[in-house]
Formats: sequence, structure tokens, C-alpha cells
Amino acid sequence: MSAELTKLEFYLADEISGAPLTLETVDLPTLRGFLADVETLIKGDVSGANLSDSRVRIENGSVKIVTMVGYLLAMNAQEDFQRLERTGNLDEIQPKRAEIIEKWISKTHRAPSRTYSIGNDANQSILKVTQSTQFVHRNENSWVQVEKFLFGKVVDAGGKQNPNVHLVLADSGKSIRVNATEDQLFAERENQLYKEVTLRVLAEQHLETRELRNIQLLAFVPQSMTVDESGLETLWKKGREAWRDITTPGAWVDALRGNA
Repeated sequence: MSAELTKLEFYLADEISGAPLTLETVDLPTLRGFLADVETLIKGDVSGANLSDSRVRIENGSVKIVTMVGYLLAMNAQEDFQRLERTGNLDEIQPKRAEIIEKWISKTHRAPSRTYSIGNDANQSILKVTQSTQFVHRNENSWVQVEKFLFGKVVDAGGKQNPNVHLVLADSGKSIRVNATEDQLFAERENQLYKEVTLRVLAEQHLETRELRNIQLLAFVPQSMTVDESGLETLWKKGREAWRDITTPGAWVDALRGNA
């Protein structure tokens, strides 16, 4: 085992025509979907998460995916899985991981013989999803609908099935996805890729964490390239009037600071 990689194991158990699911009986869509779920669970919402250095092997058990991923990313995922197992609160783990767990719960309800499990590098089970699993969103009432302006740099835009805009926020550097429609993106005559833009969006925001979710584009806010000369002149007049009796601004500031 590489000292730089940490093991996480994912299990899918089920029955096919009354016989246990194995590598010999699993169909391609099931295996492909399970692999995609595993990748999302590992990466979560970690900014810049990259699995190019990871390693994977598939074993019987029934279908067992053994992954070797970077230590920090593995610990981040493992902590979320342990927290969910301990609290049962889907709102306490990263949203993308919660989405996969919810999907797994839904699948076990449709197929009671199906079970999902996650293990760590010590071969210990840290999370299990079965038909009786009761994980819930306990903080759902903490989300409120808001309309906001987001400023940042567009790093990707488009999409065939789910059009969206990937925006890197100027204030935090966080990358977010803003859902859009084909008509909204087509209506933008100017190519906004890699440009600083302001987006007016509708979203849900958590009252405590201020996190945004389900972000929907309302409009690109036009960037004004002209200067309001009359407005500037009004501000200058107000400034001159306010400072009319101040003969030495530097000394006035020092006096306010107690340095006079």
C-alpha cells in the first residue's frame, strides 16, 4: 500500500433471480452507475478534488470496489460517512455525498435485497445503507429562498442536457454551478467565458451557514462601461461642501485619531 494513498472500500450487495450478485452476474449499467456513485462520494464538494492519482480494483463481495485515494481526501470523506452514521442527519455532510446516499436509500426501497456499505482502511464498516435506513434532512426548515447578485469569473458555460454556468466567486474563490436554460445562454450575444460577470440568481440559502443551493440564473447583469459625469459632479460638490472648513485634511485626520 502506498504511503501517500488511503484505502476506502465500497460494497454493493444484491440478489439476481434469487442468487447473490457477483462480478459474474452484475450488468454493465449497474456497475457503471456504482462506480460513478463511488467517485462522487469520494470527491464530495471538495474544491479542486482530483482522482487522477487514485487507484481502484473491483472484487467479489458481492461487488466490492477498493479505492486508493489521497490521504486528505480520504479522511474528508471518511469523516462525513462517520458523522452521518452517528447523527443520521444528511444536512451535516457535503451536499453531493448526501445526494448519493439519498439515491441509495431510494434504490433499497425499490429493491429490499440491495445493501450498500462503506469501509475504511482498517477494514471496518463505517456506513451502511439498507431498506430500514432512516437518514433525513433535519435542517430543511433552515433553507429559505433568496434572490442575490453573484460576482465572479465564468470558467465554463453550456451543457447539452443540464445547461449551467460555472462561476468562481470573486470574494471567496469558491466555484459554484448556476443552473440556466438554453435560451438564457443563447441570448447572451457576448461570449462571457473567462470574463468577470455579475449574475442575478434565485437560490436557497441556509440561515446559519449562508450556503447556497439550487441556484438558478435569472439574468446576466449588463456591465456599464460609461461614467455618470453628472453623478460624479454631484458627489464632488457634496465633498467640497463637507470639507469647506477643513484647511488641512491631514491634520484634521490626525486630530480625530488623537495624534494632534
